[in-house]
Amino acid sequence: MKKILVLTSLFINACSIRSVYIAEEIGNRAPIGAVDSVSYSIFLIGDAGEPMPDGEERILTVLTDAVSRRSKNSTLIFLGDNIYPAGLPETDRSDRREMERRLSEQIAVGEQSGAPTYFVPGNHDWDRQGSDGMQAILRQAQFIAGKGLSNVRLLPADALPGPSYIDVNDNIRIIFIDTQWWLHEYEKPLYRNAASEDETKTQFLDSLSQLLTTQRTTLVAGHHPLETYGEHNGFFDWRDHLFPLRHLSKYVWIPLPGIGSLYPLSRMWGITQQDFSGSKYGELRHRLDSVLSIHRPIAYASGHEHSLQILKPANGFHYLVSGYGMKSHSSALRTGEGTLFARRAPGFMRLDFFADGRVCVRVFEVSENEDGTEIFSMMLR
Repeated sequence: MKKILVLTSLFINACSIRSVYIAEEIGNRAPIGAVDSVSYSIFLIGDAGEPMPDGEERILTVLTDAVSRRSKNSTLIFLGDNIYPAGLPETDRSDRREMERRLSEQIAVGEQSGAPTYFVPGNHDWDRQGSDGMQAILRQAQFIAGKGLSNVRLLPADALPGPSYIDVNDNIRIIFIDTQWWLHEYEKPLYRNAASEDETKTQFLDSLSQLLTTQRTTLVAGHHPLETYGEHNGFFDWRDHLFPLRHLSKYVWIPLPGIGSLYPLSRMWGITQQDFSGSKYGELRHRLDSVLSIHRPIAYASGHEHSLQILKPANGFHYLVSGYGMKSHSSALRTGEGTLFARRAPGFMRLDFFADGRVCVRVFEVSENEDGTEIFSMMLR
């Protein structure tokens, strides 16, 4: 019976998408090329926390140029996992300097472009969801603040779940949330007037509901997706079953047929709270969606999944997954109900807000030898 389960899982999850996927319902639409009437832009990139040294991470170079061209009318958001593998360590650790470099490479995008730049915490920033998580987040915030750049911040602050918000102008609001706070199983702070974690969660949701009750077009930004069709929703391709040690190191290509399927199967069965199968993640998705589906922001943007996805759920707002911020990333990806666009390639997204109230999302892919190429665009409203 166990062999049957393993083989069934292997064949069901065998094929990741290899090229750009665009849903048939929008595949024939003309691209949105004109930007003359764009009044504001928000750039979205996640999981960029292990850039190659000496400026070799092409995606950050391309991103800097793209943001700089619109710096007076744009915001940049790093969607978490800003430092791989386990956040910013103590100052006496031997790897401290390298972790500072990894974060500084991203901070430099905001410094050089001059655009307002915000970092959202991810699970790797919380000590890879470990026991030193809260302190690691506080250290990261202190390091960013220590750069003395008025346009670069980590939000939410103080290792709290948020919500924090920025009113970009009279028409746009960005709400920042720390989703890892919900999933974290070690020490974490509570609201001052909350006696328990449950009270903090309730107050958080109430505050989020109030912030969403606005005439402004609202974007909610967090690290963990509320919908995805990658490995965090239980999809693994044949490489994950045959070469499971790649998840420990991308260089370990040791075939383990049969036994290798134990890793993806354990992920599907809830071994980690970083997957949809985890109980805490299930609660996070349910409770956030219950608020967002009532007030309906223009989109919920996240990273965590190493892919580029645009998903249209039944509750009336879009899910944007922009978590391929490093070229070394590679994760399995399929399509599902509601998938409008999907791509496994390094890149980032940009939300364009038009003067007449329309909102467009654009997807940019960054290859080895070329500048960022716009590979998809569609109107969200």
